[in-house]
Amino acid sequence: MAELYEILLIDGGKRWHAGWVVDDDSETDLLLADRGKVLLFGSRAALEHHAQQHGLKLHDDLPDEVDLDLDGWLTQGAPEPSAAEVSELWHLLYDDPVAGKSLAGEELGEAYDDLVEEVDDWFALHGEAARKALSAAVRALRSAFRQV
Repeated sequence: MAELYEILLIDGGKRWHAGWVVDDDSETDLLLADRGKVLLFGSRAALEHHAQQHGLKLHDDLPDEVDLDLDGWLTQGAPEPSAAEVSELWHLLYDDPVAGKSLAGEELGEAYDDLVEEVDDWFALHGEAARKALSAAVRALRSAFRQV
C-alpha cells in the first residue's frame, strides 16, 4: 500500500494541503494527481477523506512547506531566497511530468548541481536563468491544479 505524506503548498498568501505519494516502491516522490491534474485540498479534512477513500495512509508528521513564489523572487526577482528554499522548490518541480520540462537542459543541470554543492555566488552565476526556468515550471504546475 502506498503511503501519503501531507505537503503544504503556499501560493499567493493561500495555503493548500496537497498530497505526496511516497514509498510506493518506485523510489520517487510523486505529487498526487488525478487524470493529470494535481489535487489540492482546501482543508485537512478533505485530504483525510480522499486518503480514506483511496486506502492511503496519512502520516502525522508536520507538513513540509513549499512557497511556490519564494516570497516574490520568482515573479519580481527579489528578495533573494535561501539556496535551501530554491533547492526544495526545484526538487518538487523537477520530477513533475509537466512542470519538470521547464527545468531540462544542460545549463540548468549544471545550475542545479552547483546549487546542491552549495557553490559560492550561486545567485550571481545561475540565479537569473534558474529564476526564469523555475517561474515557468511553477506556472505549468499551477495550470494542473484541481481543487478538491
